Amino acid sequence: MFNPHAENPTAKAVLPNPKKQLPRYLGLAAVVGITGSLAVLLFHQFLLGLESLLYGSDMGLVANAARLSWGLRIVFPACGGFVAGIILQYFMGSGKKEPETDYMEAISAGSPVPLRSSLLKSLASAATVVSGGSIGREGSMVQLAALSGSLLGNVLRLPAAEQRFVVACGAAAGLAGAYNTPIAGVLFVVEIVLGEVGIRSLGPLLLAAAIADFTVRHITGVGPIFSATPGNLTSVVELLMVVGTGIISGLLGPLFIVALDRTRNYFSHLRLPLWLKMTFAGLLVGCFSTIRPEVWGNGYSVINSLLHQSWLWENILLILMLKILATVLTSGSGAVGGVFTPTLFIGAALGTLVGGIAQIFSPATSLTAFTLVGMSGFLAAVTHAPLTAVMMVSEMTSGYDLVPALVLASLAGHYVSSVLHPPSIYARSVPADHPTQNPPTIFL
Repeated sequence: MFNPHAENPTAKAVLPNPKKQLPRYLGLAAVVGITGSLAVLLFHQFLLGLESLLYGSDMGLVANAARLSWGLRIVFPACGGFVAGIILQYFMGSGKKEPETDYMEAISAGSPVPLRSSLLKSLASAATVVSGGSIGREGSMVQLAALSGSLLGNVLRLPAAEQRFVVACGAAAGLAGAYNTPIAGVLFVVEIVLGEVGIRSLGPLLLAAAIADFTVRHITGVGPIFSATPGNLTSVVELLMVVGTGIISGLLGPLFIVALDRTRNYFSHLRLPLWLKMTFAGLLVGCFSTIRPEVWGNGYSVINSLLHQSWLWENILLILMLKILATVLTSGSGAVGGVFTPTLFIGAALGTLVGGIAQIFSPATSLTAFTLVGMSGFLAAVTHAPLTAVMMVSEMTSGYDLVPALVLASLAGHYVSSVLHPPSIYARSVPADHPTQNPPTIFL
C-alpha cells in the first residue's frame, strides 16, 4: 500500500531532465507500448478461451446467459465468486511478503508493480468475469500492462522517478489497448492517476498509448468498440436536456460511489471468509440475472445494443437498477476488476432514458446522441475527470461531432458531483495528499 511517510513524488515531474534524455524516454515508452498491448491481448484471449470452455460459445456473456436455464444463471456467478475468493484468500495470503500494490498506488509511490499479486489478482478477476460477475475485465488489462512497464524498469534497474514513468506509460498503453482510445488513455493517467498535467511527459505517454492502440488494432482488426453515428445536438431544448443529463449524472454519481464504499465496508466487517462473501455476492448476482440476463458481465454488449436498437424504457430502467445492484455487490464483496465499463453502461442507460424524454419535446432528437451524452456525463461524475470522459466517449464511438454536447454534460456532471462528494471512485487508490483528492477550483 502507499506509504504516507515516503517522499511524495506527485509534486515532481514524471521525467527528470527530459531534454537531455528524450530519445531514451521515447524508446522506453515505445517498448512499454508494445509490451502493454501484448498483455492486454493475452488476457483478452485468456478470457475468450475460458468462456468457450465453460459455455461452448464465444457469443458473449449476455448471450450465453440467455441460453442457460435459470438455475445455471444462479450457479455460475456463485461458482466464479467462490473460485476468485479462494485465490484471493489462500493464495494471495500464503505467507509471501510481497505487497499488493496496484498500478495507481505504484505510480503515486514511485514503487514497482508486484508480479505475483498482479498475476493472482488477474486470475481471480478472470474467474469473476467469465462466470458473469458484474465487473470490468479492463481493470486487470491495465494492471498487467502497467506490470509490463514495471518489469522493464526492474530489468533496466531504473531509478524511482523513471520507474514511475514506465508504469504510467504501461497504464496508458493498457487503457488505450483495452478500449482503442490512445488519447483518452493518456488523459486517464494525467487526470486520475498523476493528478497533474506534466507537459514534458505527454509526448512519451502519447507514444506508448498510440503504439499500444496500433498494435491491438493491427492484430485484431477491430475499429471503435462502440461505433455509432449520433449526429448533433444543437437546439435549445436539446442542449438544456444535455445539461440536465449532466446534472442528473452529478447527483447520481456520488450515490453510486457511496454505495460502493459502504458495501465494501459492510463486507469487510463481516466475520466470514472472503470466499464465502464472494460466493454469496455471486449468488445474488445470479438471482438478478434470472430476471434479466443483461446483468451478466461488464455491460459492453448492452451498450452496443442501446446504441443501435430500440428499447422499451421500462426494460432499460429495470436493467439499470439491477446492474447497479449487481456491480455494487460484485465489487463490494472484494472481487478484483474494473468498474469503468459498468460505469459507462450506467451512463448509457441513463442517457437513453433522458433522450426518450427529450424526444417528447423534440421528436427529431437523436436517441443515440443522448446515450453517448449519458456515458460521458456519468463517467465524469464518478471519476472527476471530464477531459478523459469526453475523449473516451469520442474515441470509442468516433462521435467527434458530438464533442460540444459531451463537454456540457461532462462539466455539469463533474462539478455537481465534486461539490457533493469530492473523492472520486478511485480515491482509495491514491494517497490523501494526491492532487485529485482536493476539491476542484472552479474560478481561477
